[in-house]
Amino acid sequence: MRDAKIKTIIVGAGFAGLSTAIELSRKNVGVEIFERVQDLSTTGDVILMSANCTRIMGRWDNVLEQAVKISGQPERMTMCTKEGHEILDQPLPEDYEGAPNIFSSRGRIQQLMVQQAQKLGIPIHLGHRVDEYFEDNGSAGVIVNGVRHTADYVICCDGIHSRGRVYVTGSDGRAKSSGFAVYRSWFPLERLAADPLTKKYVDADSDHFQDTYTLEESWSFPGEKDKMLKVIEDWDDTLKAVVQAIPPDALIDWKLLWRDPVKRWISDGGRIALAGDSAHPHLATSGSGAAQAIEDAATIATVISRGGRDNIRTSLKIYETLRYHRTSLTQRMGWETRHRWHQTDWEAVKKNPEFLRMPQPGWLYGHDAEKYAGEKYEEAASHILNGTPFVSTNIPEGYVYEEWTVEEMMAKENKSNASFYKIDNK
Repeated sequence: MRDAKIKTIIVGAGFAGLSTAIELSRKNVGVEIFERVQDLSTTGDVILMSANCTRIMGRWDNVLEQAVKISGQPERMTMCTKEGHEILDQPLPEDYEGAPNIFSSRGRIQQLMVQQAQKLGIPIHLGHRVDEYFEDNGSAGVIVNGVRHTADYVICCDGIHSRGRVYVTGSDGRAKSSGFAVYRSWFPLERLAADPLTKKYVDADSDHFQDTYTLEESWSFPGEKDKMLKVIEDWDDTLKAVVQAIPPDALIDWKLLWRDPVKRWISDGGRIALAGDSAHPHLATSGSGAAQAIEDAATIATVISRGGRDNIRTSLKIYETLRYHRTSLTQRMGWETRHRWHQTDWEAVKKNPEFLRMPQPGWLYGHDAEKYAGEKYEEAASHILNGTPFVSTNIPEGYVYEEWTVEEMMAKENKSNASFYKIDNK
């Protein structure tokens, strides 16, 4: 571990773990990563890296520049019926206040993060599955293969099936099946060149984003193209041609699982914290999972470096205070978008196709998590230590936060109810 006063253990080398390690290293905080898999995969489909996270990535040497080069920036998202009839043609801004919005390969972005972590000298221990967590008044750590590894605190970034979350909350918080799924894929554009219906995408001088409807259910495993083609047999011919071009080993049958917002991110001892999907798993329809993980990273690094070694426990509670309302809201935004798209109120769409817009709000894209954490640190500390009021300003202006659960949201399924929507999708 690097020679620094504060020592950090991070569990997980996904987006949350790698970005947290990079951000901590930027602020001269010692850090090492334990990752259960032996090899970090470069697979994965398209992922949105919105301005609120690329703003942070822009501080990582030339990582953002490399990310932009390997990414797409479609000018529009065209929504169609399954028959191919256009419903909505939504502009997609290239940037927000100078920070780019990019659509990229999940695996390739992760590799850029790994390379940056290695460049910074951050140890990444692959094939190290954490068996247990422990903490006392002055330290915390993990046990891997019977060996104790100790630091000042631990950040659990071990994903939706997090063991760290079980330690922190005392519950496994099992996911609930939604009955919905999406097929996801990422493959070379050249595979579309052979079919006249899809060759236009290869020849186009700009990136293209098209969204079409209808899903089927079950659990998560590699997709079978024949089954997908059966599902869409009466759909638009161009879409079917795109599906025909998918390599058999590049199709994922991605099941949408529900989880209630995790209300507790910090352990009883105050030295083990959750981040990324272990704290706030997002639906794919939120378009915010990766960005919120990177916002977590910037927040953690800012509060830990600001508070110093003697205030680790207070700083982690500040992190939770700064982040919980915002991530709960972005999680709900994913729910609401999914509801607009999967339980579509077609009468509302006829009156106003903008009903289906993918949210791109300024309160989301314009946020700077590092700056916010620095500005709100003292207010949040006073709230935690002295009980003074704290007002989150990283959510929509005037928004009054409401707790919600999966059960409450599911009760509103299959209903056309304006009260379901709490977040403006403009």
